[in-house]
Amino acid sequence: MQRLFLGLIALLLVAACSTPQATADKMAGKPMESTALNKDDFRAMPPEPGPAPTIQLGDFQDFKLENGLQVVLVENHKLPRVSYQLFIDVPPHMEGDYAGTSSLMGNMLRRATSTKSKEELDEAIDFIGATLNTGGTGAFGATISKYKETLMEMMAEVVLDARFPEAEFAKVKSEAEANLQSALNNPGAIASRLQNAITYGKDHPYGELLTAETLENITLDQVKEYYDTYFVPNRSYLVMVGDLTRAEAEQLAKDAFSDWKAKEVTVPEFTMPKRPAGVTVNFVPRSGAVQSNIIISHPVDVQPGTKKALRAGILNRILGTGFNGRLNQNLREDKAFTYGAGSSINSDELVGSFSASSDVRNEVTDSAVTEFMLELMKISSEPVTPDELNRAKSQITGSFGRALESPQRIASYALNTIRYGLDRDYYPTYLKKVESSSANDLLEVGREIITPKQTNIIVVGDKAVAEKLAGFATSGKVNYFDVNGNPLDLEEMAAPTDLTPASVLQGYLEAIGGKDAVMKVENYAFKMKGTIQGQPLTQTFYKSGGDKFSSQTIAMGMTLADQRYNAGKASIVAQGQNRPLPPEAQAAMADQASLFPEVGMMASVDELSVEGTEMIDGKKAVVLLQKTPMGDVRHFYDAESMLKLRTQQKQGGQTIDLSYGDYREVNGVKFPFSMKMEGMMPFALELSTDEVKVNTEIDPSLFEIK
Repeated sequence: MQRLFLGLIALLLVAACSTPQATADKMAGKPMESTALNKDDFRAMPPEPGPAPTIQLGDFQDFKLENGLQVVLVENHKLPRVSYQLFIDVPPHMEGDYAGTSSLMGNMLRRATSTKSKEELDEAIDFIGATLNTGGTGAFGATISKYKETLMEMMAEVVLDARFPEAEFAKVKSEAEANLQSALNNPGAIASRLQNAITYGKDHPYGELLTAETLENITLDQVKEYYDTYFVPNRSYLVMVGDLTRAEAEQLAKDAFSDWKAKEVTVPEFTMPKRPAGVTVNFVPRSGAVQSNIIISHPVDVQPGTKKALRAGILNRILGTGFNGRLNQNLREDKAFTYGAGSSINSDELVGSFSASSDVRNEVTDSAVTEFMLELMKISSEPVTPDELNRAKSQITGSFGRALESPQRIASYALNTIRYGLDRDYYPTYLKKVESSSANDLLEVGREIITPKQTNIIVVGDKAVAEKLAGFATSGKVNYFDVNGNPLDLEEMAAPTDLTPASVLQGYLEAIGGKDAVMKVENYAFKMKGTIQGQPLTQTFYKSGGDKFSSQTIAMGMTLADQRYNAGKASIVAQGQNRPLPPEAQAAMADQASLFPEVGMMASVDELSVEGTEMIDGKKAVVLLQKTPMGDVRHFYDAESMLKLRTQQKQGGQTIDLSYGDYREVNGVKFPFSMKMEGMMPFALELSTDEVKVNTEIDPSLFEIK
């Protein structure tokens, strides 16, 4: 039953998402004439860079209301549009057992006011053609200038008159649970989570992680407490951009926010996170991963708006920004390890960070880390070349100039100036500071910020590559973690010595009702529902006798896929067209026809092996590896209950996970009433069972193959 869905959903996506292939004759044209340049051609030599221009930002205006709300105005009368950003400067703090409260509060903020429901708010916003979004640190809205008063009133109503309905909280929490589950199945998201935990420490606000447990702990009372504690005017900034005069801005701000009461907010102090004494290697194992997600990271002390921050930005552009960055040129262009590699240096009032990252093929993981470390060593010990420095300065000049075309970017510069207490000429003279930076200046910053002998190497991937990384660690050991940044004892995660493939399968059959109950099942019918890109989807499938199955995927009023197998004959019809099946696919469909695949697997235990254990959604799972004509398949069984938690298979370079849950008994046998597929598309596809019928009448025509 389970393996059916892997092939079926793959087919669905191919059928639903395929587009006509462009034909070659449309692209044909007259060959271009040669544009080779000789050494005397003026185009062979790029022009010398000119002097750094003086930037005319336009003098933004700012004022403060009596309650402490700081207002920043950037006038722009070119278009009849306005935008407002209300930024709440929430101090870094620990949420502890309630990690994730800020995010939930932000999503709840626009769910209701004392006079409007969420639906009424949505309708009012749509009526004026506006956008109005909220988050844990405030709100943002935009509209045409005709409705500037209306939008400001609505933003104030949403922020100051927020109500938190229980019914909406249940929805928000459910969405957060789904998003978290998706993140915990995304290697890139897992690597980012571990990066935060390792770089800053889990006892620091920046290293604190949202988990299923902390999310479960959050109640509506915690959400309201967060709102009451941190949403105060004396730690807030109102940034107004667009078709507004100073007089209009003052009046709008006063009318909307002058009644907002000031309140003192405690600002906790935290110890500056330190870099490790040497190099650490930190690994999250994921069975069947086809690539390794690598991040090299450590904390840095780089304050916003400082000379160090400016020069760090130039240095990082040379190291890891864009196609021409050293990391990308090495790992992608020279070594072909990856599609891309880069780095970042983040400034922050509390603590900044350096990181370099890439996703590489399993077999070159250790080689890629070697190249990373060599590049970090080089840029922190040798001056950059004149060509690199000039190119970086030119790129910064161009991107900075283009950024000034956006009023929103000018507003962000204005906000930074006020928030961080920068000199008013910091941004107007920014390019002059860039131009005056020398290779030695960058080397000085590089030595301080980029420390390859004191850093953390973080990798998410197949644990088969982990031990190859031990040599990079000062301790000579790899530290293993789960998806929530908790240490793992790899000895405990090794394959249990008392388990064999046969005993695992027997445990599963016992868990779902026992082999006798399973053998009494002659057929069953499933009807499931879900959504794909917002469209309702219905999935039905039928199995009978162990050698027949029929499955239909229906969405948008049409059958996207019809898959059938009947005693050696197979067919797949996608959007009305028959799809040819290679021999190995037909063999796989024969396996799918089995009422319970584990019964068939019992007859071929020589193709199975117990690979070890792995944490799945916080549960320790036994991993059973199966060799098939279509490739390796991994089955994950709860180590305690022995119910199947997941099936994992590689298809076309992708790892597809099919997870099962909500087991319920039907006619003495337990079936999963929820299934979720990940890895085939950018989002997870979740299916919930409406109905299961066992030993029922099934229309024979469902198994007919034309």
